[in-house]
Amino acid sequence: MNRRAVFWTLAALAVLAAVGQAWALRWTCDDAFISFRYAQHFAEGHGLVFNLDPAEAPVEGYTNFSWTMLLALAVSLGMTDGALAAGASAWGIACHGGVVLLLAAMAWRASGGRALVPVAAVGYAAIHHAASLAPAGLETALFVLLVTAMLRACLALKCARAAWLLGFLGVLAALTRPDGAIPCAVAGSFVLHDAWRRGDWRLVAGYAAPFLLVFAPYLLWRHGYYGHWLPNTFYAKSGADPHPAAGFVYARDFFVCYWPLLLGFPPLAWFALRKPDLLAAISPYLGRRPWLAVLGFVGSYLAFVLWVGGDFMFGRFLLPILPALLFALDLWCLRWRAAWLPPALAAVVVLGCVFRVEPPGLDDPRNDVSDNRRISLPWIEPFRQASEWLRPVFAGLDVRIAIAGGHANVAYRSRAPIAVECAAGLTDAHIARLPVPVRGKRGHDKPRDPAYLERRGVHFMLETNYQGDFGVVDTWRDVMFPAPPVGFPMRLVTWD
Repeated sequence: MNRRAVFWTLAALAVLAAVGQAWALRWTCDDAFISFRYAQHFAEGHGLVFNLDPAEAPVEGYTNFSWTMLLALAVSLGMTDGALAAGASAWGIACHGGVVLLLAAMAWRASGGRALVPVAAVGYAAIHHAASLAPAGLETALFVLLVTAMLRACLALKCARAAWLLGFLGVLAALTRPDGAIPCAVAGSFVLHDAWRRGDWRLVAGYAAPFLLVFAPYLLWRHGYYGHWLPNTFYAKSGADPHPAAGFVYARDFFVCYWPLLLGFPPLAWFALRKPDLLAAISPYLGRRPWLAVLGFVGSYLAFVLWVGGDFMFGRFLLPILPALLFALDLWCLRWRAAWLPPALAAVVVLGCVFRVEPPGLDDPRNDVSDNRRISLPWIEPFRQASEWLRPVFAGLDVRIAIAGGHANVAYRSRAPIAVECAAGLTDAHIARLPVPVRGKRGHDKPRDPAYLERRGVHFMLETNYQGDFGVVDTWRDVMFPAPPVGFPMRLVTWD
């Protein structure tokens, strides 16, 4: 049997399955339109701002700087509004396929070309919510790809050049999402260990160089431009207020749904904690280091997810650790060379993930955690049509709207110059810093402050069921714009 042919045929099929499933599930998430609007304004010369209000200080309402810059580049090259959403989905799908291909390459290299089945690759390709979130227009799949590439680099750090590449990947991860600092810290600990053990401090210099040359200037610019070291979304999501009870439920529901992923934890704990053995002299992938690397990436990031309370999108915060956790199964097959183990594990993981048992209520937007695609999909096209109708109506006017949730689509497509995100304050410094009386839905539990919206001169409130926590709103009047297909309801806040 030609192992190479069988292995790479299965790997290619896994990539095709992952890309095909993500393509079939393509959609655009609500929050993606926030990044689109920032990119749109930046490409048009207004700066990295959400609102075109000279009286408003810039607010960092995105958490994906590198992704937003990629979108801005596309806009500056002539990509239209509709094409930008399609392009963002395509880039996410490509990154999703890249994760599967990278996992296959890691398994092949670790086995020395003796593996028969890429267990992690076929397993990740079978995870529905990884495929669902990849084409959502957000940076999710890119971040997963970068974290997985960092893990690959940590498995065997050979020279200062490899350390520099690892640092470069770390900078990209940290620029893509703030929580990229976690894998950067884990990778840095491995660089320090190798530098100390070998007496070669060029490894540290190589790893630190990209951070000193790129990330440090970016931090200084961000603080100078926005006035804060942390993005506004940190305050909007109550990042300083941990919620481990919710984080436990978030992780529990996901791993119950995708229970085959739990198979990676027992061998990970066993081989990472046991004493090193003589097999490490045969191949670095047979030693303890790969297990420690996987444990470092999985354990640190899982602790972060539990501490912050997860996310309102089912599984999104756990996706970055899934490739590493699945790679533990490939390492297990490498240590226990039973011919039946790789195909058996692959079959169990694929079948278990395909025939998953989801927690109830994922299609209910009132729940703390939901499947955002199912909730948003029915509204994307009506919002697009209504927004395109509103755009010429709003043109040339200082229209100020208040939005929540999926209305970021309307703010982006209608080109309303001022849009106040009032559900969490993602793009508004005042609302983001309001104290949360009782923790509720992740990122959606800020109190309502209608007086603030009136002070901002908001004309129309798109959230028609908005009620103030500081008194019931009884002076706002319902209005209906005759936008297709069935009209667009709003509430009149201020008549100018």
